[in-house]
Amino acid sequence: MQKSGFGVIGLVIVAAIYYFTAGSVHVTEEIKKQVNTELTTLQQNGFGVKEREVKETEEHFVVSFDDPAKITSYLSSQGAQVNQEDILLFQGLKIGVDAKYLNDSYSALSLDIYPVGLPESMLQEIEKDKAALERVKKMMADKTLLVHLDFNKLLSGFKGHIKDIHETFEDEGKVTFISQGFKFEGDIEDEKVQTVRQTLKLFSVEADKELTMKLSNLISDYTLTGPSPYDSKSGYTVEKIEIQGKPEFSMFMKNLNINAVSSVKNDLLKSSIISKADEIRIIEEQKKYRMNDVLFDFTMNNLDIVAFEALQGLDENDEKAINALSQKILSKGITMNIPNLSVKKITESGKTMDGFTLNSFLSIDKSFNINAASQNSLALLNALSTKTNISVSTELFTRLAQEPKAMMVLMLMPPVEKEGKKIYEIEFSKGKLTVNGTPMM
Repeated sequence: MQKSGFGVIGLVIVAAIYYFTAGSVHVTEEIKKQVNTELTTLQQNGFGVKEREVKETEEHFVVSFDDPAKITSYLSSQGAQVNQEDILLFQGLKIGVDAKYLNDSYSALSLDIYPVGLPESMLQEIEKDKAALERVKKMMADKTLLVHLDFNKLLSGFKGHIKDIHETFEDEGKVTFISQGFKFEGDIEDEKVQTVRQTLKLFSVEADKELTMKLSNLISDYTLTGPSPYDSKSGYTVEKIEIQGKPEFSMFMKNLNINAVSSVKNDLLKSSIISKADEIRIIEEQKKYRMNDVLFDFTMNNLDIVAFEALQGLDENDEKAINALSQKILSKGITMNIPNLSVKKITESGKTMDGFTLNSFLSIDKSFNINAASQNSLALLNALSTKTNISVSTELFTRLAQEPKAMMVLMLMPPVEKEGKKIYEIEFSKGKLTVNGTPMM
């Protein structure tokens, strides 16, 4: 499982908040005592604390990721959504921390956080490339990747930023990486992060002009709404997303908006996500497409979160344990629903037409037996139930009917016409498929 570099930053910020969230914030010596206590806790839970230098109003130390199993257990107990596979990627990572006490009128504690040693997995990948290794070492010496974090006097809130980055790598082709204007702030309640708000002005990657990815003006927010880390709501808006591949392909997305809500009751997760985009433009092999007012609404209910978390930590070769947990998940009656997937307008090579709407529901019979499926390949099909409704504009349907691949399907499954729309009502239950009431199998 691959993680972005920002995963490291996220883990460090979360960890830092847990280190320093109790005790008096008015007297430096009292803060220092609490820091000592929290660093001791870290050492007891899989982290190493080294190279500590303590002065009157500041100090420096290095935190290392030594024992992934203990770290995973500790961070999970603090409410962080991590698993051991995530932490294994950071084993051996060393993070330098420069701390200042009562640094200004806002701050009880100010931190500069930056990598000083690479994870073992990354070292193994680049240690044979001396030029790349030296480049990374220079970046660490220059503190190219640095998070600045301030906690307020009451330790009820924090704010910070990530240092701007503009780096060009030329080992195997020229790659330029830019990150500008990454700022964040949040609130703390009962020693837990309650809310986080972030802004990012620009993030881009350009590789030899063959591939450019650019994200502009991201705003995000997160709120913890209940006792578990899954009780939360979050929102993201992005002004522009641009992907430019070779001349054959490019994509542009305008005003992307994503809102997600999840909650847990009796260990069952309910989750929903709604995504909207004002405009998506695609150029592929000199054909131009544009979609306006794109909407995707998705919900999932009755996911056994305890079994699901346990499943993430299993050995992928342990088929017996995987089947047992999967059976437990299915026995709770998990359902998935798409209330609305729609595009209001579609433009192809300058011609604009009305789009389509779709809604769909899927469930799996609680009595479905995973072991029986290995004996009967049709068992899963018999346990599946889906209902899908599709409404397509006449213009779009006519255009799709011109495609050879779609033509045969449309002939076999003719639509019903209602109010000038082409309608499909598709139902699959107990191994039987019907389209607009007509059995297909």
